[in-house]
Amino acid sequence: MTEALRPLQDYDDRRGYDPGFVLPDTPLPLPGAGRWADDLAPLTPEARRPGQDVSELRYTHFSVRMSQSRGLPLFSACNIDGAQSDREVPRDDTWRRDPRIDARFQNLREGYGDERRGLFSRGHMTRREDPNWGDADTARRANADTFHITNVAPQRQGFNGGIWLQLEDYVIDNADRANLKVSVITGPFLTPEDPVYYNRPIPVAFWKILAFVHAGTGELTTIGYRRSQMDYLPRPSGGRFVFGDFQDSQVPISAIAQESGLDLTPYADLDVMAAAAPEMEIRLSSVSDFYLRR
Repeated sequence: MTEALRPLQDYDDRRGYDPGFVLPDTPLPLPGAGRWADDLAPLTPEARRPGQDVSELRYTHFSVRMSQSRGLPLFSACNIDGAQSDREVPRDDTWRRDPRIDARFQNLREGYGDERRGLFSRGHMTRREDPNWGDADTARRANADTFHITNVAPQRQGFNGGIWLQLEDYVIDNADRANLKVSVITGPFLTPEDPVYYNRPIPVAFWKILAFVHAGTGELTTIGYRRSQMDYLPRPSGGRFVFGDFQDSQVPISAIAQESGLDLTPYADLDVMAAAAPEMEIRLSSVSDFYLRR
């Protein structure tokens, strides 16, 4: 970790998430704020640039919007170019705050640390490897950008694996070989019922939406995924968990919209589960269990 902040001008070349990345004729915008419209953490006046949304933190190949009240990302949206991916970029491993928003909304230390002491890991929302594509300098810059505290939520270390890590690679393997481009949006479900540890409410579950051109149909396709870390959380003091949801499940994007409070309409319209009721849930034991076409 470092308390040192990068100069504001270091971020001037960050273009962030590209809505038309997967299919230029069908742009997929960042999720709408929905019920979080009054809670978005704004860029400081010094950090604002002409034409830029004042709540969008732009990084190399991904963008983040933050909740003021929770001090956590509402989502992190990333473009992945599978044909240019560089998985050999060394980890940066230096966590830092972003100087473009108020430090009050960025928890660098509290509750994070050694899991043996019950503390939490800093769980990437945009996965470290995903934006690492392009030339070597761009890939290294993207890698370092993922280590901003704005791109994390508290996770137990045992949770951060399995399908959660494999899904992007699996979708790229099933994408149109002429267009190995995927957009991934990841976020925590932030609810009033989240259990409190170390004076902070901790998200119980997380979600991903992936957009890609399907290899078999040639159509722009989206899928929704939900993962719970309930089984990894310490039991709250004086209480017990009563949740019964699956650890990994494919769910309609309309359900993610309802639970997250975000406007995900453009993604829901292209969902392979668009016809399913919001309460529909498909239990997953591996990435090969996903439905990738209607």
